[in-house]
Amino acid sequence: MKIIRLLYIIFDKMGSVSLIPIEYQDSEIILANKRSGLASQGGSGVSHSVDTDLAAQIGQKVYLCHRLDKDTSGLLLCAKSPQAANKWSRLIAEKTVKKEYMALCFGQPKSPKGKISLPIREKGLMKDALTYFELEKSLLPKDFGLENDFGLFPISLLKLTLATGRTHQIRIHLAQSGLPIIGDDKYGNFVLNKAAKRDLGLKRLCLCAFRLTLPLLEGQKTFQIKDDFFLDI
Repeated sequence: MKIIRLLYIIFDKMGSVSLIPIEYQDSEIILANKRSGLASQGGSGVSHSVDTDLAAQIGQKVYLCHRLDKDTSGLLLCAKSPQAANKWSRLIAEKTVKKEYMALCFGQPKSPKGKISLPIREKGLMKDALTYFELEKSLLPKDFGLENDFGLFPISLLKLTLATGRTHQIRIHLAQSGLPIIGDDKYGNFVLNKAAKRDLGLKRLCLCAFRLTLPLLEGQKTFQIKDDFFLDI
């Protein structure tokens, strides 16, 4: 049951944390570790978000350089001024900032690494989209001692990078490829989600922005979330 416990820590642990962990900051930026269930940006009907909660936490206004889905956990880059936000948003758009994700999915890819290039509908238009994936681990719930039918259904831990930035791109691409993310209640497999919740205790979207590489003054520096137990699964 050790692996199940580690999976739970990766994707569910941060749900009970109130303060937003800060992984790095300098005069321009703050690198926050967003928990699943916390919105990136505040607005009407949003009681808590990274931009409002982090501003209260550090005592100054912050500006988002990009966004993560509410249910996606992981590293989120914020700026301390509008000028810095414009600069770092541009660096992200230019791919000078490298973002990497981990997802725990149902199923197993046909090859250990590859790309998904299916178009995605965005604002009523079909747009090109490109996601690269690499298989990190392939698991079977039966290896954890589960004896029911769900125990024979493969689970894959994938590392992903985006060449384009469509809304919900990773979630849509993996679902289209027969690899729905565990806990995805919009694009995922609802029957398997129920089994994963019941048998593995995985209650949230298992998608994490786990690594970010920034071009700092001293050179390229990579930051990775400290709760990186998935590397040992």
